[in-house]
Amino acid sequence: MSRASNASSSSAQGQTNIPYKQIRAHRPTPDTIVVYQAYSETIATAAAAEGRLNASSEFKMGRMTWIKPSFYWCMYRSGWSYKDPRQARILAITMTMAGFLTLLRNAVPSTGGDAHTPGVSKAIRVQWDPERSVKLGKLSYRSLQLGVSGDWVETWINEWIVGIEDVTEDVRRWKSYIDEDQETGAGKVQREVTEKWPEEVVAVDEEIEERLGMRNTTD
Repeated sequence: MSRASNASSSSAQGQTNIPYKQIRAHRPTPDTIVVYQAYSETIATAAAAEGRLNASSEFKMGRMTWIKPSFYWCMYRSGWSYKDPRQARILAITMTMAGFLTLLRNAVPSTGGDAHTPGVSKAIRVQWDPERSVKLGKLSYRSLQLGVSGDWVETWINEWIVGIEDVTEDVRRWKSYIDEDQETGAGKVQREVTEKWPEEVVAVDEEIEERLGMRNTTD
């Protein structure tokens, strides 16, 4: 599978011809992809220090955990790390591309389709939510979330995660730019985020497109 051409978050957010359901993410290398999560200070501090997401006993292996390739969607969900003490630290998690594709191949929609089919595993769920702008407003296209549970969590943590970075300091600095000046600050944030994590379209095969409902133009 060839890598898709780069599509920076700044240019992508200015486009109107982006497919309704498309996977966009930062890929540091051809073999890796970055996803974002928000955790409590205790969980995040231990994870970043030890390079293992479940380094703290507060991390619950039995709970479904949602990973987000979209930085701005994670910012919307966590309120730039200020929304909830349980989401006070933002982690940029680098995982293998092979692991990410394996999750996609085994995912079912959160609603509709196989979500209600008896006998179909729901350990990995896919959800499409409105993508968010730098000012966290809704955009016209969707952003992917993956919910991971069961034995898949252990596999993800032990085999597929190759790096964990606590980026909360950057996140809060960017939020301060916007607080100081909505327009000028938003532009500054977008430039810095794009420089740090340039996004590109993640190309997937027809099987994954069908499984995730990516050809649908409505929910």
